[in-house]
Amino acid sequence: MRRSIRRHSLAAAAGIAAFTLLAGCAATDEKAEAEQVTLEDGEPRAPEDTEITVAIPFPDITMYSMYVLATDLGYYEEEGLTVEVITADNVTAAVASGSADIGVESTGTVIEAIRGGVEIDLVGGHYCRQNFDFAAQNGITEVADLEGTSIVLAGTPGDPAEFQRKLVLKEEGWDLDTVNTEIVYPGPGSESWTEFFVNDRISMQPFYADDLPALEEHGANVIVESLRNWANDVQVAGNGWVDENPNTLVRFLRATLKATDFMTAPAPGQFPENVDEALDIYEANDFDVSDLRGSDSVWVLDGHLACSNLYFGTEAWDTTVETQSLEPIEFDESQLVYLEKAQELLGIDNSGPETLPYP
Repeated sequence: MRRSIRRHSLAAAAGIAAFTLLAGCAATDEKAEAEQVTLEDGEPRAPEDTEITVAIPFPDITMYSMYVLATDLGYYEEEGLTVEVITADNVTAAVASGSADIGVESTGTVIEAIRGGVEIDLVGGHYCRQNFDFAAQNGITEVADLEGTSIVLAGTPGDPAEFQRKLVLKEEGWDLDTVNTEIVYPGPGSESWTEFFVNDRISMQPFYADDLPALEEHGANVIVESLRNWANDVQVAGNGWVDENPNTLVRFLRATLKATDFMTAPAPGQFPENVDEALDIYEANDFDVSDLRGSDSVWVLDGHLACSNLYFGTEAWDTTVETQSLEPIEFDESQLVYLEKAQELLGIDNSGPETLPYP
């Protein structure tokens, strides 16, 4: 089937300041004249750009593992691509400026960047679910025990995920509006939150699987564990780069889909059948996986957070807007034409995530 979809290029941001916007920029409703995007039937043509730079916000082997896996398993090579992964303090700025071709950024941050006029396309999902896990210091068993203490809800001020975490806490019986706490921001990576925690500088923090050993050793009390079908991160690319590299993008997404399927096999929510091979690949790339070796948890590779089809759609966009208390903004579904083409080539569709029991 030939795909012919009208897509809209968003107005350019005025100057470098727009790259650092992100939540506070004034919205723009003006769109450039619609362009016609047509992807041919069958296999994509040769890639226009064969060397791709992917920007991530911080190194984390489980969160960004599909890029390492796709490289070492030869999936990018099969597509004629070489992929380099870099870290960037501001992923959206790196992509919009051309320092990176593709980036992984939190969904709320991307929505606010698009609202502010930054010339990026949301080209695919990354993680379609979010786990909301919170640890408190030993002896803290109810929200009243947090009175007068310092807590972490996000690594940096303005992170829209702070609102989601506060919402989940309230729904789980920990309404922070009923106590007086100081919210602190130790930095974007959860390892810095855990460092604050084990040194008794904060009373509560969100955490991820790789933080748990240190928290348990410290005697932390896990107060909330919850899994939601809320898009966590998404993949973005610059408008201009997408326009110039449609076949490259389809090929990149197809290879990344294969790697995500490898990571989540046999299915999200089940113990990953390729865990040993994946951990060997991570270790060969100089990542410390000693805490993951021998784990019997289905979340050992974070596969429960991923949809193997890299799902994203209007529902995920609207859910992010609602749960992160953002101003409504319409989602341009034509941005997903490249993802849908890559999915079609692999015989899968863009269906949303199934509800999973918490691992």
